[in-house]
Amino acid sequence: MKTQKLILGVAGLFLVAYFSWLVFGSGDWFITHSRNASNRASLLKIRDYIHVGDGYESALKSFWQLASKDLRLSAESPQIWAVSMPSEIGATNWVLYVEFRDGKVSAVKVRTSDGPHPTDAPENVGG
Repeated sequence: MKTQKLILGVAGLFLVAYFSWLVFGSGDWFITHSRNASNRASLLKIRDYIHVGDGYESALKSFWQLASKDLRLSAESPQIWAVSMPSEIGATNWVLYVEFRDGKVSAVKVRTSDGPHPTDAPENVGG
């Protein structure tokens, strides 16, 4: 009976360790802030190439030319596009929001995934 409990305990410990590594260590669901540095740099390059007054095509071209392989564009609305990077623990990953009015870029903003403006991000462009 003790041997069976010991085996179940060890197996349970291995399962907890494996799933903890899978979620927090593998990078499949969360990555560290430092591992996202190249994505952050790519996101800022895209931000610098999108200007107020640009159309959809120009903004999309900037994304396709400058995006790293891990950046994702969500263009589900004609008013707001979001360029996001892989999630970081603590929601410190950045999201680039491109706002459109009448088919033209009206604002470009960088936020963390939970909403606030990152302290080390550039200021908003436009309104």
